[in-house]
Amino acid sequence: MDVLVVRTFLAAADTGSFIAAGRRVHASASAVTERIKQLEFQLGARLFDRDKRGCRLTQAGHRFLEPAQAMVRAWETGRSRVTLPARYLHSVRIGGQHALWPALLIPMLNELTRVRPDIAVRAAAAAPAQLNRALAVGELDMAFLYDPVLRGGIRIEQLVADRLVLVSSRPERDWREIFVHFDWGENANAEIRARMGDLPAAGIELELGILALDWLTSTGGAGFVPERMARRHLDEGKLAVVDGVGGIEFSPFICWRASLDSGICTTVIDLARRHGVHTSAL
Repeated sequence: MDVLVVRTFLAAADTGSFIAAGRRVHASASAVTERIKQLEFQLGARLFDRDKRGCRLTQAGHRFLEPAQAMVRAWETGRSRVTLPARYLHSVRIGGQHALWPALLIPMLNELTRVRPDIAVRAAAAAPAQLNRALAVGELDMAFLYDPVLRGGIRIEQLVADRLVLVSSRPERDWREIFVHFDWGENANAEIRARMGDLPAAGIELELGILALDWLTSTGGAGFVPERMARRHLDEGKLAVVDGVGGIEFSPFICWRASLDSGICTTVIDLARRHGVHTSAL
């Protein structure tokens, strides 16, 4: 069975659309249709119901979902292992939200390569939606992000406690006049709206991760940022917390596939927790 066909099935199952699945696997909608037909013929079962709204898994499609994910994971594991030098006995694929790389993931991975030189690492930075999807379909073993999605076969733990706080680099001015909207994910955005009500029209919306701090200090703005990330700027007086606006819970999480080798999992999580606790910028 062609792994590309299986990937196409997983993309359609995740997006609920053959067109969206085609964009994900870099194929036309007609090519997606042909691949799904091929897979259904091989399995002897209809996997999707389709209508004008998109596609939905049939009962057979739901039953095939987990084996399909396992097939893709096995292929990725096998492909990575056959090309590894002999000194590597294990491998792990780690993804992280952009904001978490400078203060946490780069130093953590540097230490991982020192304490476990037998583990080959493949790492990437991506947006939360991409990380959640990659975990679900088996393209990643672990992910570090602020906005995890609960799925079967995925384990989730909080890395450290954090919260979003409203800060300003021009505390003498009304923060509403210089407000900038930073996109921290759907859940955080919804919580900010629920807490604050109608926010002033920002005129600019940015998804910059840790670079949000540079934007605020260089342009003289105000916005919500993770408190631990902003700690150094707050201590140095470059930013100030806006009075009268409470914090919003916003903690980074570690997510990993339940099938991941327990020894690798424990090592990475322990290192991440140690770096997370001792890093004020996280």
